[in-house]
Amino acid sequence: MSELDPTLGLMNKQWPNPARAIFSAMGRTTADYRYAYLILIVHTATMGGLTWYLGVDPHYTTGTAYLRWSLVTIANLAFFYMLWLVLRMLLQGNEHPTRALKERMGQVLLANDRLAHAIHSTCIFVALIVVFANVKSTIPAISPFSWDETLIHLDRALFAGLDPYKVTGLVFGNIYGIVGLNFVYNLWLVIFVASMLWAPWTGNHTLRLRYILTALLTWFVGGNILAICFSSAGPCFVGLVTGDNTFEPLMKLLKEVDTETGMVWALIAQDMLWDAYSLNDGDISGISAMPSMHVAVSVVVACLAWEIGGIWRWLGAAFSGCIFIGSVQLGWHYASDGIVGGILALLFWKASGYLAPWSLDHSSPVPEPA
Repeated sequence: MSELDPTLGLMNKQWPNPARAIFSAMGRTTADYRYAYLILIVHTATMGGLTWYLGVDPHYTTGTAYLRWSLVTIANLAFFYMLWLVLRMLLQGNEHPTRALKERMGQVLLANDRLAHAIHSTCIFVALIVVFANVKSTIPAISPFSWDETLIHLDRALFAGLDPYKVTGLVFGNIYGIVGLNFVYNLWLVIFVASMLWAPWTGNHTLRLRYILTALLTWFVGGNILAICFSSAGPCFVGLVTGDNTFEPLMKLLKEVDTETGMVWALIAQDMLWDAYSLNDGDISGISAMPSMHVAVSVVVACLAWEIGGIWRWLGAAFSGCIFIGSVQLGWHYASDGIVGGILALLFWKASGYLAPWSLDHSSPVPEPA
């Protein structure tokens, strides 16, 4: 074959068996992720042991739904990436797009163990999401809501006797402020997913590991352990759970703005979560306020953007600030939820700055920049 096609011959010498090359690369790069896998195993074992000890049945529907959506997203992205490559090759007048695609995929996926690093990273992210989702949807059964009153008083102590939404409402308690914050708050999911898709393929190996380790620690400690220890429903649900009408004026304002604009999508999500909780049904379920994982994740993303530098630093900082304000103004969280979530994210980002270099196995090739 090499006599007929030198390019393919060279490629076959470099990657004589793609499957074997991938498995070999997976073995070489596993040591790089040893701390990440360890944290994931401890997370899974701790939460699994807790639910078993308490005799609680996790809400597996939520985790299964997240797993299904993750796999569909990955498959679609892979398909559209290859389709885009083929179309670009056709537009460039390539007479053998299939052959060129094979060569290109070999360069992108097999060179420098890039695919192996992406597989490790993606598997860790998907497993983390599934474990977290199963536990989050089970939190009220593990630890019934009991911290809302304490968190309300804590917020007032931090804000000179005022409920924080009244402070944020001085600037954002109007149609434009609420709709704008709602838009950015919904953008959180897009940015979060984008960061999980970016990390497996980045050429900055240390930064990838730092982001993965921070995410694992933040979701484990903040999203599950502290959420169980300080089980709370949050401002938008506290009235339904305890009868406390502290946030009735805020929820009334949100409904009025939604009636006028139809753009306060937070209310739709809150209704869906309440129905799933009260009826014990639905793919998307799980109510917990302390700490705010929206704020925690946005701070992690801001730290990541700060490392990248340039204008991304200020965009990341502005994004995390808007998420914190939005979490209060849209009734999702107490201000203390966001403060604790942000502090956790910063602490784990700092800790991961030491863990990532320790975790690296420098005998394995470091991916080249994409």
